[in-house]
Amino acid sequence: MLTLTDIRKAYGRKTVLDGITQTFPVGLTLLVGPSGAGKSTLLRLLATAEKPNAGTISWAGAVLPGARRALRRTLGYAPQAVDLPDDLTAREFAQHMASLKGLDAAAADAQFGAITDAIGLHADINNRISTFSGGMRRRLIFAQAMLGTPQLIALDEPTAELDGETARKLSALILERAQDAVVVMTTHLADELAPHAAQVLRVENGKVRAA
Repeated sequence: MLTLTDIRKAYGRKTVLDGITQTFPVGLTLLVGPSGAGKSTLLRLLATAEKPNAGTISWAGAVLPGARRALRRTLGYAPQAVDLPDDLTAREFAQHMASLKGLDAAAADAQFGAITDAIGLHADINNRISTFSGGMRRRLIFAQAMLGTPQLIALDEPTAELDGETARKLSALILERAQDAVVVMTTHLADELAPHAAQVLRVENGKVRAA
């Protein structure tokens, strides 16, 4: 279980999140709200990509930053925008990410093959990322986030730029993982996924509340 207690995050004089106390249980949590409300900021905090200005984050009962290493070992994070190494193939990139996560190379490669096959990217894994379209890059970011069967998964618009069929394939994998992991995500498919979610939270005006 992931817990935020009295979290505040500001950029200069602009407070984005103010006094957030929220628990994220095993299952799917959907974040909804207007653009610029702080959904991506909240995901970055959960993924330890940023630190709060105040408050505490705890994972499995241990408080960060002491628990940061343990959290990152079991984290899968797919940000909305990321600079991918265009000179690598998709497979080489996945191997690099698996190494950073401390995963067994052979097992990670097999898992990457299975994930990319499920989301229609497998035929391109030995091609350089420089040749990838926006949708292909989105699928690659998603695939690396799922490596190692993470217990905490933070996904920022993973289905953006994808056609309906591919988006449904990603959604199916997300729901499958949400049976055993804490999954927190933003998506334009929130209405379709809401019936399967453990909770739907609205982020607006610096606050988080049940939607």
